[in-house]
Amino acid sequence: MMDTTLKTIDIEKLIPHRLPMRLVESIVRIDELSIETSSIVREAWPTTADGHVRTLVLVELIAQSAAVLQGWKERHEKESGIGGLLVGIHTATPAQPSVPVGMQLFCSVRISHGATNYLAFEGEVKDGSGVVWLTGAIQAFRPDLNALPGEQP
Repeated sequence: MMDTTLKTIDIEKLIPHRLPMRLVESIVRIDELSIETSSIVREAWPTTADGHVRTLVLVELIAQSAAVLQGWKERHEKESGIGGLLVGIHTATPAQPSVPVGMQLFCSVRISHGATNYLAFEGEVKDGSGVVWLTGAIQAFRPDLNALPGEQP
């Protein structure tokens, strides 16, 4: 997808999060299975203290990036849904205990596996110099979709 098209995507139409809890600020890249988003660590983010945010908040950044991907796919495929619910954090490995306010972060997320009403995502959050701040894997459940007969997540 071209950068000019990415700039026209309204993230608030894809996910229910609003400031200050909306951590995703822009989409860098998106396709059917993956997304890269960009964010700047803000003073208003959860857990902010003394100019830093606890790195585990970046699990929420992975979850929101996954939600943007799924919301974009639904609009792209002309489907409608209510979104997913974060139901599991399979792994979350922070590299440091906290991230400084003002740092720009890039979050890459890809669908690793799933079924009609369940998707698992793997994500990684890096800064602009390529330093990894957190890697993780999450699971999301779609209560509005029924699993197909014989389908297992």
